[in-house]
Amino acid sequence: MLNPLAVQLLMPLAGSRGVDNIFESLSDVAPELRNLVSSYEGVRGPVCEAHRVFLSPSGEQAVVLSCTIIKINADTLMTVLTDISRQVEAERRARQNEAWLSGIYTSVNDFAFFTLDAIGNIDSWNESVKQVTGYGSIDVIGRPLSLFYARDDVDPYRFPEHIALTREEGWHVQDSCCQAKSGSLFYAQLLVAVLREDNGEFAGYSVVLRDVSERKISTDELTRLLTTDHLTGAANRAHFFKNAEKELTRSIRQGRPLSFLMMDADHFKRINDTFGHPAGDDVLKRIVAEAKRLLRTGDMIARLGGEEFGFMLPATTHKEAIAIAERIRAAIEATTIPTALGDSQVTVTVSLGCASLGESGGTMNELLATADRALYAAKATGRNRVNGS
Repeated sequence: MLNPLAVQLLMPLAGSRGVDNIFESLSDVAPELRNLVSSYEGVRGPVCEAHRVFLSPSGEQAVVLSCTIIKINADTLMTVLTDISRQVEAERRARQNEAWLSGIYTSVNDFAFFTLDAIGNIDSWNESVKQVTGYGSIDVIGRPLSLFYARDDVDPYRFPEHIALTREEGWHVQDSCCQAKSGSLFYAQLLVAVLREDNGEFAGYSVVLRDVSERKISTDELTRLLTTDHLTGAANRAHFFKNAEKELTRSIRQGRPLSFLMMDADHFKRINDTFGHPAGDDVLKRIVAEAKRLLRTGDMIARLGGEEFGFMLPATTHKEAIAIAERIRAAIEATTIPTALGDSQVTVTVSLGCASLGESGGTMNELLATADRALYAAKATGRNRVNGS
């Protein structure tokens, strides 16, 4: 007796043999099933469980069945077939990714990558950890990050503070004198970042431990790499929002003005389509350079995504922010940017929206939403202009 799904799975294989006998139907792809049944000596029980049957020829997309045969009695067998093609493909990709990551870990000699659980104990190990520190998995799993600190440099408060700062800020970098399993000392930088599940729930920490004994990169440089948009040199989105929240809290507490600008390059897609993406990249870099030239110490520009930028202007009234935005707009409008297309040059304009504390709400979401609405009002009324909230 076969159910409809079994018929659907077996029909393409059985051909003229029909599907009444499962061993006949699968004889071309799984001839071993007959032997498994005939060699089973039990009165009843599982003959095979999750035995994989590969239906497709090598090189094609894998079609794989999981076959479980249970002997009910001397005359009756029950067979369960499950299409596990997606599972097998996922396993193949996982093996590829594991091999790829393993290749990275073993080819980079001065970095160790691992993770910590929610309380800060090491819960993963790979070859990179052994290459940098000499510790095997049995040495480190379940141990705190302070395992790697030099024995003479272990402060009982230091590790909890490191973890607390990471949890509070999302990531933390520190320089440390570390000690390998052999006892040898090396200078290292430790970057610890919060890990989150897909739903945003806290899951632990990821750690990059870098041996910088021969080439010491300063913490300031590493921090810059983590907080800066690599193309334009503006702050990145995460760094902008973290600092904006802090500045907002400070401004409210001290009763100081605070303004935000949102800026968007006008018709940027047209530039990319006409002159190519390298020219578009040059335009974004020039926009940031011109804006930075007009900003004051303490002001911040960040690339929020694509051709959209945000500005934080501490101790700046709404009227002052509008004036700054207008100077930025005019400077960018007056700029010409060479391209790789002969003597062609690109000109670009920007639209800006402004919002200020007190006039546009008191939360970060309210301020940025107001600035964003003002930006799109500027674009809707002709572009190349500044709009206040």
